[in-house]
Amino acid sequence: MGQVRCFMKRSRNSKKQKTETSKKLLLFSDILAVSVTAITVAAVFVLQDPSPLEFLIPAVFGLAATSHGFYYWKAKNENMAKHGNHLKEDEYG
Repeated sequence: MGQVRCFMKRSRNSKKQKTETSKKLLLFSDILAVSVTAITVAAVFVLQDPSPLEFLIPAVFGLAATSHGFYYWKAKNENMAKHGNHLKEDEYG
């Protein structure tokens, strides 16, 4: 008798990759910035008072900018560790 083969259907990615926490936080800060902006703009039109624009919008976009800066800094460092720093010491000055 020949070999018995198990014909289980395998997906391309048999291991399901978990989303990184930093990406989740980045997405959360972006969603927060968009939702607070939309609610603030609606409140300005309803209340006829533009004062929330002075505080809420810069606060959420400051959070989003900080989140993006942290994420890119982290990705840069991970890529440098992964691929190695191929620059010579002479190039630094």
